[in-house]
Amino acid sequence: MNEVSLNYYHTNVVIPNMIIANKEFFVNKIIKDSRNMEYFITKDTYNKACSKKGATNNPIECNLTANESAGYFVVFTEFSADYGTDTKAIAVAVKGDKVRYFTYEVDNNKYFVGEYQLESDHVGNHLNYGQTSEYKMSYFAGKVASYLEG
Repeated sequence: MNEVSLNYYHTNVVIPNMIIANKEFFVNKIIKDSRNMEYFITKDTYNKACSKKGATNNPIECNLTANESAGYFVVFTEFSADYGTDTKAIAVAVKGDKVRYFTYEVDNNKYFVGEYQLESDHVGNHLNYGQTSEYKMSYFAGKVASYLEG
């Protein structure tokens, strides 16, 4: 488990799995309250990731914004530069009981948008939606909106 960074493990394994494990609670109590969502990202899931990786639990920061797109309520989480080493940002979109989970990842100074398919009891395929020309949250938001609409 130590072969991937804490940031990657947190954003690509722990967060989507904890959403699935507590989906009804997440949809009804966490995502629609910014304080709950921030706590979920920076404390609940982060502490679990640190524990599983045996990592020091240094505080992390993130910036949350929310929007609506194609009937989805979408929360974007952008991580501070010191923490967003592999995954710069995530987006969680909820429409009724449907939840979609997007990542904005960096590899060799190239930025990629992806989506994990959240099945009823597990995290499914990771879809790669391609690159953005540079790192900008507006590019990530635009890609997420296009896939929610599509």
